Amino acid sequence: MSPDLFLSAFVSMFVVVDPFGTAAVFAALTNKLDKAMQKRIAVKAVVIAAIILTTFSLVGEPLLRHMSISLPAFRVAGGILLFVTAFRMIMGFHDPDQLNSEKSAYKDRSDIAVFPLAIPLLSGPGCITAIVMFATSSKNMVDYATVMTATGCVLLIALSCLFFAGFLGRMFGPTGYGIVTRVMGILLAAMSIQFLSDGFHQLFNIQ
Repeated sequence: MSPDLFLSAFVSMFVVVDPFGTAAVFAALTNKLDKAMQKRIAVKAVVIAAIILTTFSLVGEPLLRHMSISLPAFRVAGGILLFVTAFRMIMGFHDPDQLNSEKSAYKDRSDIAVFPLAIPLLSGPGCITAIVMFATSSKNMVDYATVMTATGCVLLIALSCLFFAGFLGRMFGPTGYGIVTRVMGILLAAMSIQFLSDGFHQLFNIQ
């Protein structure tokens, strides 16, 4: 197992998933539910996210090949998509006050484990893009296992954050959550630019 690959995949997935920011969303959406229900929702959301990410890590490369999409082209598209995700994080689209707005897309809370927790927070377009890029870049099964192990670790951290969302909310407060999410957004924006740069270099054979 390559420590560098593990660290790269772990940091990338951690920044995209943003467990602390997701915990803030979870706390805002489940504050009126009992503890047992909150835990069931958290587990269901993480399991669904794990299934989605594992599926895309397996079918990503065959799907790209079937659609005649090169990896450099996917890197460029993925970089743009990750930048949009980063922009939304920096601008506070997932802040609790936005979630509770009457205009919020999250006002339907019939199954919040699926939406918005599993999709788009834990396994949204940004996460899917990142996992496909790492999986398709894996040279062998050891590299693939390293990427999936890193992803699993991030999801376990996210589950722990959901379990202790109330405690984290009291510790960080709205201001602390906002700061953490925006810092993650800045890191993700930088990462997206790197994906774009790598993609363009490969597409146009720039030395």
